[in-house]
Amino acid sequence: MNIKESVKEYLGLKSDAFKLGLVENLSLVINRFLSTFILLLVLLVALVFLATGFNKWLGTVLDNAVTASYITGGFFLLLFLVLFLLRKKLFVNNFVRLFAKMFFEEKDPNNGRNDL
Repeated sequence: MNIKESVKEYLGLKSDAFKLGLVENLSLVINRFLSTFILLLVLLVALVFLATGFNKWLGTVLDNAVTASYITGGFFLLLFLVLFLLRKKLFVNNFVRLFAKMFFEEKDPNNGRNDL
């Protein structure tokens, strides 16, 4: 085997390793997004039921359904404002850390686990 064939084989192996790493990282990203989406969907359904129950209860306590709806809506607007102001800390930084960890973390090629 000459040097040209060795380099060709080496580049082929490196290409295969890159493709496998890309597939692994892509599957991790898709898994994270799908699990987050399903979790948020379940949380949203639960929140709708809780908000409806709270609105009916508050309407009974206040004896005014419209005021209860305004109070419930105001609570959700306040919650949205807090989440909007904290969006960078809650969402963006977590995704940056996730991608940096996936693409730049060294792995042991013998067992596929992280060296750390």
